[in-house]
Amino acid sequence: TAAVDNGSYTNFVRDAAGYGLAQWTYWSRKQGLLEYAKAAGKSVGDLETQLGYLLKELSSYGLLAALKAATSVKDASNLILLKFEKPASMNSMATQTKRAGYGQTYYDKYAGGTTASKPAATVGGAKMNKKPVSYLQTDARWKNKPYRVKGETSTIGSAGCGPTAAAMLIETITGRTFTPEDACKWSLEHGYKALNAGTYYAYFAPQFAAHGIECQQMNWVNTYGKPNSDNHKKAFDLLKQGYYLIALMGKGLWTSSGHFVVVWWEDGQVHINDPASTKPARITGDLTTFKSQVKYYWWIDARKHNAGGEAVKPSTPTVTTPPTTTAVAERKATGVATGFNKDLAGTYTVTAKSGLHVRNVAGAKTGSMILLPHGTKVQNYGYYTEVNGVKWLYIQVTYQGVKYTGFSSGQYLTKK
Repeated sequence: TAAVDNGSYTNFVRDAAGYGLAQWTYWSRKQGLLEYAKAAGKSVGDLETQLGYLLKELSSYGLLAALKAATSVKDASNLILLKFEKPASMNSMATQTKRAGYGQTYYDKYAGGTTASKPAATVGGAKMNKKPVSYLQTDARWKNKPYRVKGETSTIGSAGCGPTAAAMLIETITGRTFTPEDACKWSLEHGYKALNAGTYYAYFAPQFAAHGIECQQMNWVNTYGKPNSDNHKKAFDLLKQGYYLIALMGKGLWTSSGHFVVVWWEDGQVHINDPASTKPARITGDLTTFKSQVKYYWWIDARKHNAGGEAVKPSTPTVTTPPTTTAVAERKATGVATGFNKDLAGTYTVTAKSGLHVRNVAGAKTGSMILLPHGTKVQNYGYYTEVNGVKWLYIQVTYQGVKYTGFSSGQYLTKK
């Protein structure tokens, strides 16, 4: 280390030896570490410097947000194993179990603590959520009001389930009136209404962020027809900790196409606030049926509220004030860029007239995080993933107060 620092050892980058906290081995990653240390005026072996570089790498690979959202030690361990370190034995179940076991040991030692150190919402018995406000999109006060973009005739009653679900929880958590009409107005003003459909998945995170509440899509696993998926356990574990959920239901009891509902937990049971129905089968029905028809989950952090803390104070911007350019939330793709070309780095402009999706994983059929309008400026730092001959650029943009990092098709981006 001393020889690397003073320059007498010049083969550090290319010697193929694992070094430091992450055992950096590949030349470009070791070069990045060395340059990071030099820029900071620190030793390449300095612990804080290595931690800083580690966080930088995790962020650039889109893994930091996924780690923060992980609901078990094993999930977090496998993210690092399979998407960051990638050793030769990474696909071995024995390796995955062994490594997660190490993580669990230290988690139990340092994160367990006393009851007083745990989130308050996990203490005090089975009743974990306060009953949320209930709104119906079919309420006569707003059901016939327009919720539409050019080329369609949709109303709040026919297509406003997503904003209605959000309105229930925003009003519950903040203690301030926020109706489905308010939520649909915000969605339209910010471009989240999908033509001839409902609401874009990307709507929820920035809508909640505008009120100082953290919300994320739990992950991108489609659980429709999979009642035994581990995803359901992860979701219900979050409910027991004081979170609320919004679930997208697939074809079946709740919908013939797609429908958002609110999910909450009381006295050991899952309950549903359905924006379109109060029928018992749709709000306290069979749990296996529910798990069979859920497609995706979003979690909403209401632990402080459900533990009896003060209501969340709406942040600036409010629902009537357009968001500023200061990010109040951040969303990063879980997909990882597989290529790098420094010549690609630069500022790009969205050229698609109908807007351009920022996606969670490279490819046209993957989940959309946000739809960027024509003319939006985005930044690329040279990273990309090629799909069917098209370079999907790993871009970053702050849009309507939310910082997005994800993949957009290079076919609809022009370099400045």
